[in-house]
Amino acid sequence: MSAQAPTANALQGAKGSEKLTDLWIVRALAGGGVTSVLLIALMVGLFQTGSGRTQQVVLIFLAYLLVVLGLQIFTGNSGVISFGHVAFMAIGGYTAMLMNLSVSSKASQIGGAPGFIKNAHFDFLPSTLIAIVVTALIALPFGFVFARLSGTAAAIATLAGYEIAITVIANWDTVTHGTFTLYGLETYPTHTLFWWMIGWAAIAVIVARLFRDSGLGLSLRATSSDELVARAVGVNLPLARLAAWVLSAAVAAVGGAVYMKFLGSLAPTTFSFNPVIVVTLVMFIVGGRSVSGVIVGAASIAFIDEVLKRVENSLQRSGIEIIGLAAIFTLMMIFRSEGLLGRWEIDELAVRWWRSARGGKPAVREGGTTGQTTDGS
Repeated sequence: MSAQAPTANALQGAKGSEKLTDLWIVRALAGGGVTSVLLIALMVGLFQTGSGRTQQVVLIFLAYLLVVLGLQIFTGNSGVISFGHVAFMAIGGYTAMLMNLSVSSKASQIGGAPGFIKNAHFDFLPSTLIAIVVTALIALPFGFVFARLSGTAAAIATLAGYEIAITVIANWDTVTHGTFTLYGLETYPTHTLFWWMIGWAAIAVIVARLFRDSGLGLSLRATSSDELVARAVGVNLPLARLAAWVLSAAVAAVGGAVYMKFLGSLAPTTFSFNPVIVVTLVMFIVGGRSVSGVIVGAASIAFIDEVLKRVENSLQRSGIEIIGLAAIFTLMMIFRSEGLLGRWEIDELAVRWWRSARGGKPAVREGGTTGQTTDGS
């Protein structure tokens, strides 16, 4: 009996640890944490060793990465194309700036604004949090409409939403300064702003991963594969899409807030159609089905784009950057249409490699994660 007791306790402990790793929230937090650490290590290395130009590129990359991560939460899981997330970036940016801008600067530029806007002045963090809430509240009613659309209808509707948002911003003179630049914001030193951006990016990675592996995320991914079958087995499609839509808008708003702090000023042209094309292309070319895939792909494209720009400047030949990117995008669509990592996360690929190296056969859970097989092995 005494010899069997430790064995029984060990088996019970092993089963307990298996149950712990079976919890989706534990896997999601661990996977998101690994991805965040790798992102932070890469960005810190580039920022600390790079020139002033490299540091500027890193900051811009992190701001747009937040928008792409927001888009991944919705489009990457639902498969529904959205051209509207740059509008959420704009709403977040303007809201944060109105809250962070000094009272004197607002008095000289938007003196006709409502008192609660004109007299408000918060630090950067509260301003960003207010921007998240305001953007999510604006996204919510539109989400009830967009959540029921698919395919071409969804793409056109989100593009129309983007145009409406930018038009309102450009013509709301008393609040946004209209088509003129809203300026006068006190910016942070470059290193301080970098840590703000990398911190928000790490949070966004974990949030995106948590949603992807949650029940709503799995339901949403099921609808992207076969909407009719997903509905037939009881998936609440409008609820899943609405949750993803609002959450993705909130993450994109953070991208707008940090971009605002980087620039120190905003104008409607800051959020022109060019960022819409860039964000959407990055999402679909690199493959947005996994959070890790979006980060790896976006970083790769940003690196290649910067190299092409420097080649173009050194040769004094315009067009090299555009032609080079177009060629890369075309080759990706031909040879790797599912994206660089497909539907896999970095930690999932690492587990598969480890199991293969040990001579075991990698097992795939529902939703694309590795773990126990159905027979418990």
